[in-house]
Amino acid sequence: MYAWVHIGIPVTPLVILKLILFLITASLFMIAIMNAAAATCFWIVGSGYVMVIMFRFKDFAKYPSNIFHGVFRILFTFVIPIAFVAYYPSLSILEADSVPVLTWCAPALGVLFFYLSYKFWMLGVRKYDFTGS
Repeated sequence: MYAWVHIGIPVTPLVILKLILFLITASLFMIAIMNAAAATCFWIVGSGYVMVIMFRFKDFAKYPSNIFHGVFRILFTFVIPIAFVAYYPSLSILEADSVPVLTWCAPALGVLFFYLSYKFWMLGVRKYDFTGS
């Protein structure tokens, strides 16, 4: 709250609505990332390391996407979309005048990525050979 007041962001219904929308969007992306990582257990024996790697990638969500260049920016935006967890949503609040198009696409992309991770999980469930015990 201290930072909010000192930055000078007005508390308006629109700002509150944006916060709620992008909180849900960020949650969809995080759930989708972790679900996709967990789904690898259907194909990779001892796939716990995939989850560990995804947890490590989560740390990169703390940083603005524009500090990464080339391949890493594409990786963190479209492959492992952690840029949609904090960076793009924060732009809608902090820089309301010059918000990138990806920020406004984030809710739809979050739903899409969540759906794709669900389908990936279900593909694994269908291919899974049960242990029989």
